[in-house]
Amino acid sequence: MKQAVSLSILFGLALALFGCKSSKEATTTNSQPKAELEQIQTEPQMLASINRTACFGQCPMYKTTFFDNGEVRYVGKRFVENIGTYKALISAEQVEEIAAKIKEFDYYSLDSLYPTPISDFPSCITEVNLDGNYKRVVNRQNPPRNLKAFERYLDGLMEGRPLEKVSDETLYDVEKGY
Repeated sequence: MKQAVSLSILFGLALALFGCKSSKEATTTNSQPKAELEQIQTEPQMLASINRTACFGQCPMYKTTFFDNGEVRYVGKRFVENIGTYKALISAEQVEEIAAKIKEFDYYSLDSLYPTPISDFPSCITEVNLDGNYKRVVNRQNPPRNLKAFERYLDGLMEGRPLEKVSDETLYDVEKGY
């Protein structure tokens, strides 16, 4: 009888110890990724960008980056009205429209490079990052219609949009996506 009571007590203690340990581990395990996930979700991600590069003439040089939270970063370098780093906002509907245009223009099917042997030809570099899929296309000459249409679309989003100057800096910040 004493042995049965001792075994019951021992079994109860083991159950209590292991039961508490697993629930603590479950709480720690479940709360940690959730906090990290919330932090990741609050960081804006580059959705699309357009970068016009130099030529030997007076080609406009700038980069516009559209983020998934509606933030827009514009960096004007040369031969543009706004020199420096600027910011603007687009609506949630426009963010969704950019994502739809990426699909509509079949961006992921494009080649990564449309080359030219002419050295002073400007490039138009577009980048997209949709649903975790990143692609970069360098347009130097003779792109397909859908790429030209996508470039015009991105440029058109900025026409007449008020910009707020952030700094005189004209370097693109690769780490921040603009």
